[in-house]
Amino acid sequence: MSVSLASHRAGQRASAARPRPRRKFSWFKYLSVVPVLVFFVGLIAFPVGQLIWMSFGDIRLVAGDLSWRFVGLDNFERALNDDAFARSIWNSVVFIVATVVLTVVLGVALALFTNRLVRAKTWLQNILIWPAIIAPVVISVVWLLVLSPQIGLLNKMLESVGLSGQAWLGEPVGAMVSIIIVDVWHWTPIVFLFVYTALQGIDSSILEAASMDGASGAKTSRYIVLPLLMPAILGVAAIRLVMGVKAFDEMYLLTFGGPGDATTVVSIYLRTVFFEAFQYGYGAALSVSIVLLVVVTIVVSFIFQRLIGRRSRG
Repeated sequence: MSVSLASHRAGQRASAARPRPRRKFSWFKYLSVVPVLVFFVGLIAFPVGQLIWMSFGDIRLVAGDLSWRFVGLDNFERALNDDAFARSIWNSVVFIVATVVLTVVLGVALALFTNRLVRAKTWLQNILIWPAIIAPVVISVVWLLVLSPQIGLLNKMLESVGLSGQAWLGEPVGAMVSIIIVDVWHWTPIVFLFVYTALQGIDSSILEAASMDGASGAKTSRYIVLPLLMPAILGVAAIRLVMGVKAFDEMYLLTFGGPGDATTVVSIYLRTVFFEAFQYGYGAALSVSIVLLVVVTIVVSFIFQRLIGRRSRG
């Protein structure tokens, strides 16, 4: 036994004394990312740089050419005093908060309900997913046929039971509520898909242990399932937040930002500044401001998500 132990130690010393082979430096792993960097610079960094450059100038269309004159921070100062821009931000905040909260709550509830089903689970999944795969233009046309005060299906149904039709898209509050309902109906399936996928990744032994300890279904969902789902919920909420900032098609096709400016969100206001008022420098300044706001929101959401994830794992 002592001889074998001594030989083993001698072998360890010999292997430690033997010089390790030097790893050859390979350029391939660095060169392989060059196409990605070129793609990033060409399609993201360059347009953003152009937008920032435009935001510091007064750009006018003169004799078919664009003339640029440096104005410094005048465009950003104008944005701070623009009541229409402030109104569009408020409309965007109302729209984003309402749609994010409603889609997350409904998506999580539908995922938990579907996961408990024994029969018709696949059938219900297909029904819940299909609105998200339809183009926003088609969704807008369909809902316009439902909400139109003249030919809308909803008013026809009300009139058939003796009630008067409503101008769903013709009143400020009704128009905002309508586009919120359309957006929630369209994008709740995205939240459902994310959360339902995360549900399938939860270890069944955890739920079985809770059941054996006498925990009811409601307590299991509240104290075990939801904390484990929180990273997925926060992630899809961040995605929905970005989608809300970018939202344009549905409210533009349904209300054109009206009545008045009741549904004029930031994207619609930017379109007005760029393509109707032809104020390219000011529009660029507004775009830069919105991009910075979105980036800060994403960073804060990511940090919050990581903190919640660490707590759930701890």
